Amino acid sequence: MSDKQIQYSEYKVPNLPGGNIDVAAIKKPTNLSKRRTKIVCTLGPACWEVPQLVKLIDAGMTVARFNFSHGDHEGHKACLDRLRQAAANKSAHIGVMLDTKGPEIRSGFFANDAKKIDLVKNETIILTTDYAFKGDKTKLACSYPALATSVTPGQ
Repeated sequence: MSDKQIQYSEYKVPNLPGGNIDVAAIKKPTNLSKRRTKIVCTLGPACWEVPQLVKLIDAGMTVARFNFSHGDHEGHKACLDRLRQAAANKSAHIGVMLDTKGPEIRSGFFANDAKKIDLVKNETIILTTDYAFKGDKTKLACSYPALATSVTPGQ
């Protein structure tokens, strides 16, 4: 053996996390009663019919997420009913997560048809709830009428 060759048997190889995983362990059926990881699927038009929901359950979905930023309550209720049917078909327990829509606060338009403005760190900017106001780097309109009564100085 030359000086530049390394004999690996001289070195101790650390046992890394997951180092005991082999192909047999990967192919072994999963004991679902011991699974702690959740697989969350957001439901939408491409996957909200019973056959597609069954496929998601078969693929490992454990939590169905409903995004309330889109759709209406009736549509979400109908999808929930279909999810319950799919879960019953598979004798599966599927968690339901409702992602509710929070308040949307949008900035208004800029003066002189500007597409953007540059804000500078530590410079003061004034927010107005007059959404018709055309803003610049010193003053901007925002769509939240109760802003002044919802915050305190320093927030």
